[in-house]
Amino acid sequence: MKRKVLIIGLLLLVAAAAGQHHYRKYKKRHRPPSPYNWSIGIVAGSDPLNVRVIDAFPNPRFTADAIPGHRYSFVADPFLIEEGGEWFLFFEMFDREARRGEIGVATSPDAVHWTYAGPALQEPFHLSYPFVFEEGTNFFMIPESRAAREVRLYRAVEFPLKWELDRVLFKGNYSDPTPVAWQGKWWIFATRGSYSMDIWYADDLRGEWRPHAKNPLYLYSKGRARNGGRPLVMGDKIFRFAQDSHGGYGRALRALVINELDPTRFVEHVVKSADPLFSAHGDGWARVGMHHYSPVFTREGSWIAAVDGSGIWEADLEALDQVRGNEEIHSSDP
Repeated sequence: MKRKVLIIGLLLLVAAAAGQHHYRKYKKRHRPPSPYNWSIGIVAGSDPLNVRVIDAFPNPRFTADAIPGHRYSFVADPFLIEEGGEWFLFFEMFDREARRGEIGVATSPDAVHWTYAGPALQEPFHLSYPFVFEEGTNFFMIPESRAAREVRLYRAVEFPLKWELDRVLFKGNYSDPTPVAWQGKWWIFATRGSYSMDIWYADDLRGEWRPHAKNPLYLYSKGRARNGGRPLVMGDKIFRFAQDSHGGYGRALRALVINELDPTRFVEHVVKSADPLFSAHGDGWARVGMHHYSPVFTREGSWIAAVDGSGIWEADLEALDQVRGNEEIHSSDP
């Protein structure tokens, strides 16, 4: 009798857990749309830790409205590249019908006027954070593909719109994998879960990737664990950008300097003179959050960078009065 009661109790627990899971999925799929959307802006300056909006070109500079059709609800995670005198902007574009992200591309002659070029990468799972970089004679992309439980390396077959899977670098449920070449090795900073961070390293981009001896480097850190854009190697320093979610998802972005990095050591500190580097502000395109930064050093000796912001960017801002009490963050995670 006791055995039967125990079995029935276990079955009821399993059923309850399954019911809660399906309810959460239903609630997520049928929740009302957020009035806030991620969009992309451009900032510039002589110092990568002190950039500002270009006065003649107010942000945002690119929104989901620039994509033909009505499938995409927002764009975020911009990565900026200059090639052959032309500017390329890679970004996540969120398909509201499929409920997953894809990677899109826009082009520009001056980094401020953008034209949508088309989709660069689509998979049957969610993609975001399209970290595009050049190595040798190839362009590569390491997007977030945690839905596949893999960190994947893609290679451009025809830059910028045709890419193929080159290889899986390593497996794991990682968000925002961020590569950097440093002292003869490749390093990838990757967020595990919500607020933990691992480091992986390899002697060659296509070589064997090994976990850092002290993983996880952060076990629960809302202010340091999740990456927020392209790191900068300047002299003997690495500047890493991390999201600060203490006030909610994607509210601010911080700059950190890595003091020690090798297979057994890792030490970094916050750049206090630029903390936060960006944050939610105003009543417009970035009133809810800013969580990404992609700086490029130009041939003219200055810096241009792509950032993103969560807010209201439609021409008619009267709707703002109707949603001031709603602080929902439209995360890039589906």
